[in-house]
Amino acid sequence: MSPTVPQPVYAPVLVPALQRIQQQFGYLQKSALEQFSKESGIPLQQIQAVASFFPHFRIAPPKKATVHVCRDMACQLAGSKKMIADLKAKAGDQIDIKGVSCLGRCDRAPASCVSVAGSEHDSYYLGRTTQELETILAAALSHSASAPDLDVNRFKTPPQFQIDPYAGKPSDYAAVRRAVAARNLSIQAAEKILGEKLGLGPRQVEEFRQGAVGEKYEGFSEDPAVIGAVRAWQTDSGWATGKELGGWSEGIFEEFELGGLSGMGGAGIPSATKLRDVRDAVRSARRRETDTRAFIVVNGDESEPGTFKDRELLLRCPHLILEAVILAGLTTEATQGFIYIRHEYTEQIESCRAEIQRAEKLGVCGQNASVLGRPFPVSVFASPGGYICGEQSALIEAMSDRRGEPRNMPPKLETNGLQDLPTIVSNVETYAWMPYIYLNGGKTYASLGVNGWKGMRFFSVSGDVKRPGVYEVPMGLTLRELLYGREYCGGLVNDLPLKALAPSGPSGGFLPAKLKPKAGLPRDHENNKSWIALAARRGIAPTAPEIDILDLELDLNLFRALSPTQALGAGLVVYAEGRDMAEQALNSLEFYSNESCGKCVPCRLGSQKFASLVTHLIDGKLDARTWQEELLPMIKEMSGVIELASICGLGRSVPVPLRTATAYFPEDIAKHLSK
Repeated sequence: MSPTVPQPVYAPVLVPALQRIQQQFGYLQKSALEQFSKESGIPLQQIQAVASFFPHFRIAPPKKATVHVCRDMACQLAGSKKMIADLKAKAGDQIDIKGVSCLGRCDRAPASCVSVAGSEHDSYYLGRTTQELETILAAALSHSASAPDLDVNRFKTPPQFQIDPYAGKPSDYAAVRRAVAARNLSIQAAEKILGEKLGLGPRQVEEFRQGAVGEKYEGFSEDPAVIGAVRAWQTDSGWATGKELGGWSEGIFEEFELGGLSGMGGAGIPSATKLRDVRDAVRSARRRETDTRAFIVVNGDESEPGTFKDRELLLRCPHLILEAVILAGLTTEATQGFIYIRHEYTEQIESCRAEIQRAEKLGVCGQNASVLGRPFPVSVFASPGGYICGEQSALIEAMSDRRGEPRNMPPKLETNGLQDLPTIVSNVETYAWMPYIYLNGGKTYASLGVNGWKGMRFFSVSGDVKRPGVYEVPMGLTLRELLYGREYCGGLVNDLPLKALAPSGPSGGFLPAKLKPKAGLPRDHENNKSWIALAARRGIAPTAPEIDILDLELDLNLFRALSPTQALGAGLVVYAEGRDMAEQALNSLEFYSNESCGKCVPCRLGSQKFASLVTHLIDGKLDARTWQEELLPMIKEMSGVIELASICGLGRSVPVPLRTATAYFPEDIAKHLSK
């Protein structure tokens, strides 16, 4: 295969078609599905299998109005359970009231979504009372829609994030242009070697340049010397080896390494590692003369309760995410980019699509990306719903027009992702920091951290704080400064004491206000290097028998060393004194039970069993002896099975809320037990 043969563009077919049909009819009309099956050649049973998997799709005609009220974490704390019950009691025949998993607006809890038959878009009403929703529904039924609560109106003066090197001005894609210049310098260096040392003539050297850039496809030279030269440069091999030649992208990767940029979706994998893996997989395909396509995918699903920071980045800084996709495409030689966004983020979808159109006019992406010298189309993929699609392989399955069920690994996505081709899937924020780091340098980004930690990060904070929201903070900032600082959350509601913290939505469980030996602190903590260093920085005696979690510094490595759940995600949910952590554990377990994709038995049945067990606990149906002697050992055994046998991280997270509630809040468990 010639190194410059253009590759076909991948476009999902089934999921977008189902979205169009539902938008047209309000549900997936049977005759429309049959017609689509006939036209597309996709069997009807395959269409129905996909349609039945995703919660966004409706198989039957909806009532005149449907209200989805979030029932998770912050919204549950704000009274959504009672709101759902009260609305159902007064709904009538024309309105359907349903509880739903996180809507991504935890900072304005309780969040609700109203769908009216015949309307093009859903409307979101945030922080509203039951009475207000009743008035809104009455207006909807009389065809007098109430103005929705828009994310764009969240602030009178939107915050200026430091992540944006353009400081709010229109982006000129300076990072992409700098990367193109670096690539072109390496091509010029190669041209000099080809002309002066390897004996290629001026015409051959010009054809090499066109082939290396990807500028010329039709009638590309069949000269073996030119084709071999292009392949050597594209694979960083032979005479073209080195950072000044075929390895030009190493300079960019090294900046990311200097900054310590890692995945901010939970796994914390170094970004440069993923980029190199895909670049090397593309090089291997070039050597084998097989399909050399590769994909850059942004994971903007963000369905973890308590997590909503990507919502703000997608809305207010879409140029950063798009620029990073293009930058990643350049450095890995990927051929196409996608920004995957949950369907509830309608404003964010529109914002990203508008930015893609602007970037195409600037020539930095699209089929005619003149700045790049080769095609690099980027598009938005609107998720058909489901928390499981936040798992990267399930996300790829959804984009492949299949049920969003996670894959068994290996192989990893960096070699066998979308279309079984090399694919990077990373979090929105991970991408968003790339332009800043490349333009300002990895060391500059690293210096933004405090207390010896590197860089900055965004956190979503919700629950019992005075000012829930999205905050851009230096890594190493203490939890105390984030929760009580004037420029951040401003303290807890009603100035109540802190009781618990969920450091990563439901998947990180619940931490108590104090970590103690056998109650959160690691074994032999006095000799733990991370503990000793933290104690010195915070002025704590290294032999202290406990630590206030407010003294923990916000860094994933520190939490992995000292936190019992080793988790620090983007969503922090705060619980003030007076909250019942047994009830909060049940809320998290019900979330997992509702959102388990059902592919693996341990997760599907285990989440249901745990939720049922804690429901019986809350209802006062369990006695202390049975709980202590029979149920706790069973819970421990089941937890081990679920964690070992589940395919993906969702299943492995299922036992965490109950395990932490029983370990660190035994008094909340005990008060529900009969004697």
